[in-house]
Amino acid sequence: MKTKYIISGIALAAGLFVLGSCSSRLDIPQHSVSSIDSYYQTDAEAEEGVTMCYTSLRTLDQAIFNCWWMIKEYLSDDNYNAGEAHTAGAYQINDFTFSSDISYIKTIYENLYKLIYNSNVVIEKVTGESAVMKRAVAEAKVFRAWAYFELVTMWGPAPKVDHLLSDDEYLTPNSTVEELWSLIESDLKDAIDSGALTEKSGVNDKTFRITKQYAQALLGKSYLFQKKYSEAASMLDNVINSGKYALQADFSTIGTPQATISEESLFEIHYLNDNTNSGANNNMNWVSMGLRAERFSYTGSWYGPTNTWGFLLPTGDIYKAFVAEEGVDGYRLKNSIMTVDDLISYGATPVMDQNDCEGYWNYKFRVLKSNMIGYFYAPARRVMRYAEVLLLAAEAQLQNGNAGKAAEYVNQVRTRAQLPSKGSVTMDDIKIEKRLELFGEGVRYQDLVRWGDAAAKLGTKGQQYPTLVVNGDGTYTVKWTQQNSADKCGWKAGKHEYLPFPATEVAVNPNIVQNPGW
Repeated sequence: MKTKYIISGIALAAGLFVLGSCSSRLDIPQHSVSSIDSYYQTDAEAEEGVTMCYTSLRTLDQAIFNCWWMIKEYLSDDNYNAGEAHTAGAYQINDFTFSSDISYIKTIYENLYKLIYNSNVVIEKVTGESAVMKRAVAEAKVFRAWAYFELVTMWGPAPKVDHLLSDDEYLTPNSTVEELWSLIESDLKDAIDSGALTEKSGVNDKTFRITKQYAQALLGKSYLFQKKYSEAASMLDNVINSGKYALQADFSTIGTPQATISEESLFEIHYLNDNTNSGANNNMNWVSMGLRAERFSYTGSWYGPTNTWGFLLPTGDIYKAFVAEEGVDGYRLKNSIMTVDDLISYGATPVMDQNDCEGYWNYKFRVLKSNMIGYFYAPARRVMRYAEVLLLAAEAQLQNGNAGKAAEYVNQVRTRAQLPSKGSVTMDDIKIEKRLELFGEGVRYQDLVRWGDAAAKLGTKGQQYPTLVVNGDGTYTVKWTQQNSADKCGWKAGKHEYLPFPATEVAVNPNIVQNPGW
């Protein structure tokens, strides 16, 4: 036995000698693999890097049931989740009964940091001086700023990751809200001042890229959220005065594929109608917004598919807000929300009871049969449009003491909505106009929180939920059901100002302090 070990030891020593003598021959580059340190040296490689940022943003939009704007709509007072039954998981978002381990919020949080990582790669590794490389870095800074805007307004003191982390930096602690706003401002100023961002040649020019004016609009919005009203007004006026954007004349197509890259689009997430690769290039979240298939009978006049899922039904509160401002036949209302009578006139008749339904359906983002590829749908998702710029600027101008300018901007939006102009506007006027104009576009919840209106508007959310009952005589009534734990539902001050950091993140990172109340 001892001899065996000795022989084995000699053999091992011999093997090490042979390997050592051959080490230079084995030290060869890997094939089909590129080192991050030697990549991003050409324009094509820089373009690949920033393309990953565009792709990461699309991932945030494609995450079925975990989509960044849909979750924000669940949190708002404008839409119900409206799935198959009120016990479905997303109703915890709708009712504010979710905990820090809910997957919906975790997915968005993780995908925001994936976008930040891809942005950091470009910002650090693309060091060339060509126009393409400079543009890639500038765009990556805008992407990083956008991701941190979502984080700081929804999660507050999230970890700041402004560079590629070394192995000993992964347990990053919370930052502060002030530090994150400073990073957002710095990134956007750098991008704007770089001279490298795309600019449209005129109002009818089209581009899918991040533009200088979008970066200015996001910076103006960031200033406004911080109550830096003078800076916000000035920056947003830069976009307005550029003359490169305008309200599209026809509001009726504002949420359909016909409005893709219109004169109103500041920035969009794009999809391809590619039936050879529909799953990768399209989005099922839009399909989830159509009618719940089995609950309707359809005629040939129905414009949409019949296999959609029925999420995001408008609340009675948003419908009443439309009616109060523009009447039951308002142009913008009729192109935003359907009533039961509207639905029937379009060729879809409810034949089964509808969960979380007060008798209203989304028409603004209607799914069109003509644009379907199987279960997939490919309209652009607007990240920001010009109407939002005008309304942000109106708020900034009013708060900065320029009431006349504020009224001018609000009235541009009202004129397109076929409403009379106002001689002057109050903050309440701007809040109403913004709610109606940007209905369903993922901005309402953050506004309610920053305005201090969340407790009043969302405090009882989910305590009761409606069902549209189909009666035997062809009429429809709304039945309300009290939640068994109604006292646990609704937005709570001291807790819901910020979303929770995902439980898994807190568990693996002892340096993260959970937000209050969670």
